[in-house]
Amino acid sequence: MIQIEEIEIVEFRGIRHLKRSLGRRSFGIAGPNGTGKSGIVDAIEFALTGNITRLGGAGTAELSVKAHAPHVDASKKPETALVRLQVYAPALKKSFMIERSVKNPGAAVLKPSSAETRALLAQLETHPEFALSRREIIKYILVPAGKRSQYVQELLRLDQLEKLRVSLQRVANDAKRDHGRAEVEDRRTKSDFFHHLGIATPNKTDLLASVNARRAVLKLDPVADLAPENALKVGINPDAEHEASQPFSKLGAKNDLASFLKRLAVSQEITITGAKSDAVAALAQLTDDPALLRGVKQRALVERGLELVEGDACPLCDGPWEMALLATHLQEKIAKADAASTALKQLALAIDPLAAHLRAMALDAGKVAEWCEKASPPIDATSLRSHAKALDGDRDTLDKVVRDPAAIAHALQALGRLGASPAVELLQPADRLAAYIETLSDPSKEQEAKEFLIVAQEKYDQCRGTQQTLNIAAQQAETASAVFSHYGTVSTAMLEGIYDKVQKDFTEYYSFINRDDEANFEGKLSASFGKLAFDVDFYGRGRFPPGAYHSEGHQDGMGLCLYLALVKHTLGDGFTLAVLDDVLMSVDAGHRREVCALLKQKFPNTQFVLTTHDGVWLKFMQSEKLVQSTLSFGGWTVDSGPQVWNEGHVWTQIQKHLANDNVFLAAGTLRRYLEFTSTILADNLRARIEYHGNGQYDLGDLWPGVLAAWKARLKEARDSASSWGKNIQDAEALQIESKKRVAATKSEEWMINKAVHYNAWADLQSKEFAAVVSSFQQLLQLMQCPNTDCGEFLCVSPIKGDKEVLRCSCSAVSLNLVPKRTDAPRPAQTVADACM
Repeated sequence: MIQIEEIEIVEFRGIRHLKRSLGRRSFGIAGPNGTGKSGIVDAIEFALTGNITRLGGAGTAELSVKAHAPHVDASKKPETALVRLQVYAPALKKSFMIERSVKNPGAAVLKPSSAETRALLAQLETHPEFALSRREIIKYILVPAGKRSQYVQELLRLDQLEKLRVSLQRVANDAKRDHGRAEVEDRRTKSDFFHHLGIATPNKTDLLASVNARRAVLKLDPVADLAPENALKVGINPDAEHEASQPFSKLGAKNDLASFLKRLAVSQEITITGAKSDAVAALAQLTDDPALLRGVKQRALVERGLELVEGDACPLCDGPWEMALLATHLQEKIAKADAASTALKQLALAIDPLAAHLRAMALDAGKVAEWCEKASPPIDATSLRSHAKALDGDRDTLDKVVRDPAAIAHALQALGRLGASPAVELLQPADRLAAYIETLSDPSKEQEAKEFLIVAQEKYDQCRGTQQTLNIAAQQAETASAVFSHYGTVSTAMLEGIYDKVQKDFTEYYSFINRDDEANFEGKLSASFGKLAFDVDFYGRGRFPPGAYHSEGHQDGMGLCLYLALVKHTLGDGFTLAVLDDVLMSVDAGHRREVCALLKQKFPNTQFVLTTHDGVWLKFMQSEKLVQSTLSFGGWTVDSGPQVWNEGHVWTQIQKHLANDNVFLAAGTLRRYLEFTSTILADNLRARIEYHGNGQYDLGDLWPGVLAAWKARLKEARDSASSWGKNIQDAEALQIESKKRVAATKSEEWMINKAVHYNAWADLQSKEFAAVVSSFQQLLQLMQCPNTDCGEFLCVSPIKGDKEVLRCSCSAVSLNLVPKRTDAPRPAQTVADACM
């Protein structure tokens, strides 16, 4: 989408002020850890998106761009913290400037501002994947399939697929649960209806026979079907129907009382006691596992919070958050609650039949209470009313605990009451009602038939209502399930098509950088609904997860290759900028050259900004033409920010220290710079350095080997020139001049006599140390290309095998190291030999 022409950073992160021209070319930054390299990465990300990834995510809730992006000394003046990028948009074929201040990170200033540039910036703001850090690279490799699917789909801009999948699954689950409840209620009303009819086996023949027997008593025509409305009581005089509905119906009261007592007995049956045990076990699982319980409690809150995310603040606590980061953070929390979701499903399965049973008990208790109150004189039904109310409360509690784990304690109490022996005060009104019923005279057969048909019609209408509700719930559940299933099939097929392309590129890239030993490598991305499995070939022995057998270096290489394949698919021709923060250092050392070749050959139109803590690796990237310009940091202070190390900066810094008569700081700067350049020269000249297992080398470890290698390369160049009979005087003159400059540094004295060491520089006077500085500056200049546009330290080529030439990248200096093959006697010793 864009390439960077120039960057300026002011009071941002650890950088006070830095301005650098990149010229739309790849750019490398090197420096020890903690010197400010990542500050440049943060600055680029902030300018383009208004966000800083490392200030968001897990464990960073107390961090924010507004509070922590400015330099610590500018934290109270966020308006002074800003980043300016001069960028070029290949698609627009024009340049423009992006300026963004921490005071208002959501609004960048564009110069010039046009509909095209604003649209491009809006697109950039939604594509933070152009930046990849070393700590993020492995998230595509060593993560569960579900989490990998989330990361990959976010990068591919397919995360809405997963969000929709989760929503559809929630709808399907809710519809399934509603259907289950409708089934329970339908069974209850039908059971009540059949019980009233006095039939054990529910079938149409027996049902009609029971109804028509009563109709025959009333000399009414029999009904042949149940379809017409009011079919059961058709023909009954409305006045008689009204009379039958008045208190007190011995038959109705007797049936409802029997139903209530039977329901009490059902509470002791295995169906209810088993479901109760399952519910108690599910609740115990939550209470015994604090982490699981916390996940359950957080899930509902987080889901609600996610729905309310609108601005750059948490909707629950109003704390400052970047909106995109907050949404991602909440989604990660929801993903981590998978175990909690499973526990809630188990709890819901156990709770549903218990809630239905409690509802039926409350209804039956209410009916008995009504008959008690219709008795003459009325029977006190307070205990029944209280019992019905308590049952409804317990049912509400059980329904609530599935959604709100805070109700666990109350739910356990409700379950404890369920199935307990009925209290005496509860049975007393039932007993009194039974006794009252027995005192009543039996109604006439006609009256009994009327009451039977009227009540039967009421119960039948209830059955029709619950059947209709059940039909709707079944249809909704079936539709929701079908939609969810179809969405899974379609989205998986679509993802498989995308993953096939990504998989092909990934395999090509990884095989490229490992062609020496894994040329036949193959990777496999397997999409399943909500998951993305990732298996890779291991030397022809089969495909396994990346973490099974491959080394960490190979895993990091896979992460880089998968990232590149994903971004290529996402951005296509718009992949014109990539910021890789210390990523290449995670690739095993033996394949870094191949990684450089991969980036150059496969992404020729992409500008790479690469950071590394290894100065030698930076020079290697430059020599391999991966980067065209570089920046080296030698240190960092809170007052001045990164210490930029190049020839001009270092010697200027040292001179400033000496002008202030501060030999200590000047000596420290020279020592660190010599250590820095020694690592580069040791690699360039193929010096022999004594190996340290801890990987730590100071100037005393490096400089002797560098000087020895330098002398050896000059001698090889002189011998080669002598054998070819060309440029002999130039080669000898270079040896003699080198001898003088090495002597001026007195390096050989402190290499021989440990008592005279570079640490003693700090004890020198400013004038004395100025001479030391000058001698080292002149010696290093001799080891560099004199072309100011190049200025590189001379390097042996090739980096392995026989040494052929000592040169710089621009070839302004090129010293042949290969002598002419001849059988002639070796040349006589020269003056230069004696000098060396």
